Amino acid sequence: MDVITLPEEGGLAGHLASLESENRHLRVLLAQTSLQADAEIARNARLGRIIAAERSASRAEAEALDALHRRDLADGAARLADAEELNLQLRASEEFNRRILWTTTDCVKVLDLDGRLITVSANAPAVFEVEGSAALIGRPWTALWAAPESRAAVAAALEDARAGRPRRFQARLDGAGVTWWDIAVTPIDGADGRPERILAVSRDITESKQNEDRQTLLMQELAHRVKNTLALVQAISAQTLRGAGTLAAARESLEARLLALSRAHEVLLQGTWQSAALADLVATAAALHGGGEADRFAVSGPEITLCARFGLTLALMLHELGTNAAKHGALSRPGGRVAITWAVQGEAFRFRWEESGGPPVLPPARAGFGSRLIERSLAQGAAGRASLTFPPGGAVFTLEAPMASLAAAP
Repeated sequence: MDVITLPEEGGLAGHLASLESENRHLRVLLAQTSLQADAEIARNARLGRIIAAERSASRAEAEALDALHRRDLADGAARLADAEELNLQLRASEEFNRRILWTTTDCVKVLDLDGRLITVSANAPAVFEVEGSAALIGRPWTALWAAPESRAAVAAALEDARAGRPRRFQARLDGAGVTWWDIAVTPIDGADGRPERILAVSRDITESKQNEDRQTLLMQELAHRVKNTLALVQAISAQTLRGAGTLAAARESLEARLLALSRAHEVLLQGTWQSAALADLVATAAALHGGGEADRFAVSGPEITLCARFGLTLALMLHELGTNAAKHGALSRPGGRVAITWAVQGEAFRFRWEESGGPPVLPPARAGFGSRLIERSLAQGAAGRASLTFPPGGAVFTLEAPMASLAAAP
């Protein structure tokens, strides 16, 4: 076993003193270390609080950022939904406008400021007689109008549209046929309020224009007919007054002749004043002078349509013959009859009025209205031959003329 050797008393005390000094030093170091540890603990605690606070702030900031992000996402989704809805509405509007553009009977065109076609409706190729819309896109609109006055009107309308002024006009389009169009040209303004496109809408008014032309022609024809009728009335009046023995006789004859003229006009009206059926003229005269007895007239002949001028003249002639027959000829007796026949032989028209069963007749002492009507109107106007004879058996009237001079135009 080992043996511990204690130092001597003096040496031991010194050693103990040394140990005590060292222990004090260690206690000081321990106290310092303890203070340092406490300070470190305090510092760590502060750091922990700071870290916790920072973490809490970071979480709050993160939550705030997350909430902001979520809100931004929600706003973005809402804006996207609104944009999609607006886009759907825009597409629906464009589709609706496209259907209008493609189904309207009007010819719709959109042009650039140079007057070149950008968009056309589906009927435009047929209007301008080209194959498909591609043949029109990019072409100057004015080049499609052949008539100089129409091209000038289109150019003037485009000039007005460039200046921001709308214009409406009518133009003739020449192609396989002639068509008329009522055209409205309007500027399309851009965001700056200045024209950036031109809209042209054309409506087909060909039928309306033709109706106007027909109306004008009818008015001119009416004026001509009225003038001729007044001239005829004047001639009838003058001839009647010249041949009448008394004023009462003149009045009676004039009224009867004007009535016959009126009846002839009624027949002409059925042919729109262009023609008159010969059978209708004869039937009107027979009804007027037959006294209500259908068997007093024997009528025979093919269907013939006379021109208006010759129809009026022949109607007056039938009235004169009927009046004379009722006063002095076959129709003045109950058994008297009138045979009216007509025929077409080759290019010649033949008409015959023959009375029978009446009293013996004698030629008139002087030429009356009927004779003058035959000489001046029927024979000369029809470029033919007409005669009125008075054999004892009854008056006979015959007319022969070229069909071309008296028939209505086909």
